Parts: sequence; structure tokens; C-alpha cells
Amino acid sequence: MMKQLSDLSILQVADLYRRRELSPVELIGSTFERLKEVEPELNSFITTMESEAMEAAKEAEAAFLRNEYKHILYGIPYSVKDLYYTKGIRTTCGSRILRDFIPENTSPLVSRLHNFGAILIGKTNMLEFAYGIVHPDYGQTNNPWDLTKTAGGSSGGCAASVAAGIGLFSLGSDTGGSIRIPASYCGIAGLKPTYGLLSLEGIFPLSPSLDHAGPMARSSEDILVVMDALVPGFLSAKLPNNHKKIIGILPADKISDVNVSVASIYKEALEQVKKLGWNVQEIELKYFDFTEEVVMNVLLPEAALIHEKWLSRKDEYAPLTYKQIEVGLTHRSLDSLKAKKELMKAREDVDRVLEEVDLLLMPTVPYPAPEEDPALEEDNEMKFTGLFNVSGHPAMTIHAGFTKSKLPVGLQLVGRRFEDKEMIEAAIKLEQILFQSMKGKQMNV
Repeated sequence: MMKQLSDLSILQVADLYRRRELSPVELIGSTFERLKEVEPELNSFITTMESEAMEAAKEAEAAFLRNEYKHILYGIPYSVKDLYYTKGIRTTCGSRILRDFIPENTSPLVSRLHNFGAILIGKTNMLEFAYGIVHPDYGQTNNPWDLTKTAGGSSGGCAASVAAGIGLFSLGSDTGGSIRIPASYCGIAGLKPTYGLLSLEGIFPLSPSLDHAGPMARSSEDILVVMDALVPGFLSAKLPNNHKKIIGILPADKISDVNVSVASIYKEALEQVKKLGWNVQEIELKYFDFTEEVVMNVLLPEAALIHEKWLSRKDEYAPLTYKQIEVGLTHRSLDSLKAKKELMKAREDVDRVLEEVDLLLMPTVPYPAPEEDPALEEDNEMKFTGLFNVSGHPAMTIHAGFTKSKLPVGLQLVGRRFEDKEMIEAAIKLEQILFQSMKGKQMNV
């Protein structure tokens, strides 16, 4: 039964609830059955909340039996990355430093979902402080499609749990690709909204100039539903909807080094784009090749400032996390100040391109999931994602296909600032046509 339930969308579950063909108690119960079945191998949660979730499910069941009008997310199970503050529930950030930290307040985003009746099932595993390294106390989150591969980071627990059918959506964070990269590896949708659209209050920071909060779900349609709950008036925003969109793509030399399977799936997606009646136009992003330099010049000193108060607790950090903090402490202030100016220039550059085209389309990651998360400064993992943390434009990944070894591959769409809704609606259309060729693939858990 659980596999059937886990295949349902948020809207489908909401409809079944209201027709009394599915009970929140039944769904929450089967969600935790699924969690217990696969979690030892996935390692996607740090804290689970079965008793609290079941009590909330009983309340939801009673409300539906009374035919009370409720929000579309009422009774829907979800999780959050373990850097979202949750009052009375520990928030570890995947680190020994905060292993016993219990916040006195709750992130406004989590509070909003709670007020709508969504049911929090747990706090997901993550790379330590979202800084690119897994802490040995918590261990790597594994990929549900191939347990010998990583789920990605830093929001890996979010991606793996949703992909494996443990909850219908999750809230993650993204500083250089930390929502989109694991979503790509795990075959789900993940959104980094326009910078500032979702509040960062009550979310432990990595680099405030680059941090974004955002949802992850099985499909873009589910992402749209969640965003409508998180952003008042999200779906009612009226902007011109150009059905014959112009899609901007990078020159061939910018994707020449991507994995063969990724390149093939990207090429096929461009053919599907044409079937939608959309036009494809080559574009040039001036900052594309300088993204990593700008990101690191901003991130390193900002992260070091946040962690300066814990320098005496070196042994409690993963060694590579602490090493990165030390690098940030000695980072040239001049480089940091210059990088802050580059943020605005990069934004203007992407704005310029998006005056000529409606959306950008490119691979999300140059390759499918590796065995381990690559070190932050030693790899091109955020080659396609980091620029849009710098520029602040909305960007999302959608599941686009599988490699011959059955590993998921994602493609990234980028939209104009604060036109997140239009980008997601385009993603839904492209996702639907791509999904037709992917039926029948099975997970390893």
C-alpha cells in the first residue's frame, strides 16, 4: 500500500482526504512504516517525530470527519532540514557543536506550515552546518536509487526522504546549489526561489548573502502548491504568460565537459522543448566562468564570522569543516569587498540575458550522483547552480531522465527575479512531457 500512497501528489492526497477515501492516520502510519523500512540504509533523518505526527494525524482525521474546511496542506506529511529552528525539538545542523541544542522559537516558514495543518514528521540529515562536509557523528545520506552513491548535499536528507516516499515534501536550504544538487541526484524537483522571497529567519545561516530557503518535492506541481502556502498571494500574481517561450541555452563549449549521460538527457530535453512550441536561443552569461571565485570570496568570510565564537571547540567539528572556517578567518577583506560588488554585477548580467529570453535551461550538475560528496573547493559540482545564488534569480531542478546505470539526472530552469510562479509553471509543462519516457524505473530501497 505504501508504494501506491508514496506515488500520490499533494493534490491527490488532499482530494482523497476530503472524499474520506484516505485518512491522515493511515498516511502518517504508512509513512513511518516506510521510514523504518528504509532509514537504516538511507540515513536521511537526524530526528523523527512519530508520536507528535500521529497525534496531529488523529486531529486531522477528526476534522475531515466533521467536514471542516481546511487548507490544502492540512494533514500532509513533510520534513525540514535540521537547520530550521523548531521550538522544543533539537536542531543539530548536522554537527556535534549543536547536538543538544533545542531552540526557543520556530522558523516562520515552519510555523506557517504548522498553522495550515501540515504534519512535521522529522528533521533531516545534512552536511555539517551546510558547509559541504558530512560530520562522522551523523554520516552520509545515501541515494535511494543506488545506496553506494550519495544523496548529495547539503540538503541530502530532504532529497532522499522525499524520493523514497517518506513525506510528500521537505524544506531545505541552498547557498551554492544545496537544494538543486541533491534533488537532481535523487530524481525529484527542488526550488531555490528568488533571493529574499522566503524568510531566512529561524534558519541557521551559512552565508547570509547567498543563502536561500526552498521546497523539495516529487514534482514541480507539488512545489507550486507548497510555494502558494509559504508566500501569500503566490498563485494570484498576474504576469504576462507567454505560451511560446524563448529558452536560453549556453554555448556548446560551456557544457562540453559534462558526463555523457547528462549531455544526452539534456539534448533530448531540448527536443522536447521544441515539441512544446518553445524556441531555443543561445545566450552568453559573462559571470558563468567566475561563479566559484565569487561564491568562495563571499561565503568563506561570512561563514567564518558566524563560527568564530566556537573556535575553541575544534575537535567537535568535522576536520574539513574546521579547516574551511580557518581559511575564512584569514581571507583577504579586499577580496570579500570586491566580491560583494560582483554580486550586483552578476545580477545585472543575468537580468540582461533574461530580457532577451524567457527562461534559461541547462544541466543541474555536470554528472550523476557520485559515491561521496565532493569537497567544496575541489570540484565543479556547483558549476551550473552557484551563479544563481550570486545573482539571486529563481532556479529549480526537475527530474529529466536516468543514466544507463539507473541514476537520476536533473535539468535546471532559471527565471526572472520574482517571476518564480511562471518558472514553476513552465517546469510543470516540461516535466510532464519528460516523465512519459521514465515510467517503470525502480529504486534500490
